[in-house]
Amino acid sequence: MTASQTDFVKAIYYAFPSPVIFVDADRIILSVNAAAIEQFGYAADEMIGGSIQRLYASDHDFEAAVFHTVEQLENTQFSEGIYRYRRRNGTKFNARLRVAPVIGADGTTCGFAGIVHDISDYLELDRERRKASEILDTALQAIPEGFAIFDAEERIIVYNDAYRRICGAAGPSLKIGMTAEEIMLAVYEVGYYPNAPIGSPQAKAWLANRMRAFRNPGGDNQIFEYGDGRWLRVEDFKTRDGNTVALRIDVTDLKRAEIALDRQRLEYYTLVQNIPDFICRISPDLRYTFVNDRYAQLVGMAADDLIGKPLLDFVPEKDRESLAGVLKNLSVQEPLAAREQHRKLPDGADLWLFWSNIALFDGGELIEYVTVGRNITELKEQQQRIAQQGAELQRKNDALNQFTGTVSHDLKAPLRHMSMFSEMIVEDVANGNHDELPVYAGHLRQSARRMDQLIDSLLDYAQIADEIGSWQIVSMTDVISDTILNLDSFIREAGASIDVSALPQLKGDPELLKRLCQNLIGNAIKYRREDVKPVIRIYAETDGDVIRILFEDNGIGVDPRFSRKIFDVFQRLHRDESIYPGTGIGLALAKRIAESHGGSIALDTAFTHGARFVVTLPEPRQSGGK
Repeated sequence: MTASQTDFVKAIYYAFPSPVIFVDADRIILSVNAAAIEQFGYAADEMIGGSIQRLYASDHDFEAAVFHTVEQLENTQFSEGIYRYRRRNGTKFNARLRVAPVIGADGTTCGFAGIVHDISDYLELDRERRKASEILDTALQAIPEGFAIFDAEERIIVYNDAYRRICGAAGPSLKIGMTAEEIMLAVYEVGYYPNAPIGSPQAKAWLANRMRAFRNPGGDNQIFEYGDGRWLRVEDFKTRDGNTVALRIDVTDLKRAEIALDRQRLEYYTLVQNIPDFICRISPDLRYTFVNDRYAQLVGMAADDLIGKPLLDFVPEKDRESLAGVLKNLSVQEPLAAREQHRKLPDGADLWLFWSNIALFDGGELIEYVTVGRNITELKEQQQRIAQQGAELQRKNDALNQFTGTVSHDLKAPLRHMSMFSEMIVEDVANGNHDELPVYAGHLRQSARRMDQLIDSLLDYAQIADEIGSWQIVSMTDVISDTILNLDSFIREAGASIDVSALPQLKGDPELLKRLCQNLIGNAIKYRREDVKPVIRIYAETDGDVIRILFEDNGIGVDPRFSRKIFDVFQRLHRDESIYPGTGIGLALAKRIAESHGGSIALDTAFTHGARFVVTLPEPRQSGGK
């Protein structure tokens, strides 16, 4: 070897990063490089001349290295093995030993050159890799979802037990290397695809569709039924290297919950659409998000056409501000408010609605409003009927009380007269004085006739409320005409003139209304001024939902102090019946008739040119009745 070659080899020897050790045939160290000194921690003179055995972790490692070196060098130019070594400080490490023989000039082996390559880090990494692999395998086997990886040729290379179980009866035949199509056909043949019954016409198309989805996963999950009444969600992903990761997830419980939820939604929808209430859901900015059909019918539009439109656009203008205020004032503390609403339908009928407005909050934030309305028109009508019946009952009680008072007072007056004159007759007869008997007998007849009139008047008054058997539309013009005809002789005798303006139609009993008008017209003629012909004016006024019929005369009038008293039974302001005959029941009857029609009668005290009576009655569509 030339000098340049020697220098080159020395440079490599001393600069080599791994320990290099030369030993003779007896394993005595002849030379070490810098890397060996650093690795083992000995000085060069501590190593050179000593046995290499001291560098091994144990005698067993040394003997194994010698044995393997001799054995391997018989067949190859170098030997190689992994052994454990010991540093001067006692620490041990694993290293790969590569040994080559040193051949002398005579061709015999005079020693060995060994390269010691520390592989502790590699072994640690290998152990970590194996540990990670074991952890991954354990995790794959532990997860309940089926997991598999297919290579670019669609052959399965990894799968877990859950994937095998999902294959059902085809699971035991699952093997590494099977294609996705082979696995799918195996599952199909054991009947695990209910959507593709074995031998059915749709099976081929269904399987082809599944393979297309596997080969071209678009990120959309597919859910379908599979064996034993279960539901499977299929998720496939393509990796960059062309592999396909397959997830098979049993979602039976979720699917059953979804089916149950859909059933509940259908039941809820059916309930919401069939109950008689009006239901709508409203966004915080007061726009419809849902309405049921009944609400849509109330508004007069299709349900779908209402969605997104402002609520207040479909609320009567007079109620808009009120409703907006009600909704605005709902809070977490008071999320519910109820209100009644009255509407007039196009045909003039009444519609009463009861609304419950509910505000829904999430963490203090308003989510939506839910409004539920109910038609309470029938209830309102019942309440009105009950109120009318109560008022009617009260009138009857009042009549009964008046009747009782009258019996205890007014009817006793004729009885007292009869008793007094009867006693006088008895006395005169006993004394033989017969001259005054005809006079006393006349007084008895007059008292009996007076009592008979009073009794008839009371019965007439008491029965008024019970005489309305049926309600009908009545023309007040016809009622006045018939009344004037009935009073014709009385009117002619008094020389009275009656001016009747156009009168409306009312709902009630025509005969009772005739009696009311007859009493008022008769009183106007009866209580006339001396030497002044009666002039009676009858006309009507409409004010909202009521009609006022006015009976105005030029008679003697009524002192305003008695404006209420004159409507009581037997209350006469003029005691002299020779001038103004009667029992004092006429105006009481008129009042009773007006009240039985849901109205009233009153004296207009502001009128000073005679008497003006005002009969107030409801319009036909407002009046009570059956």
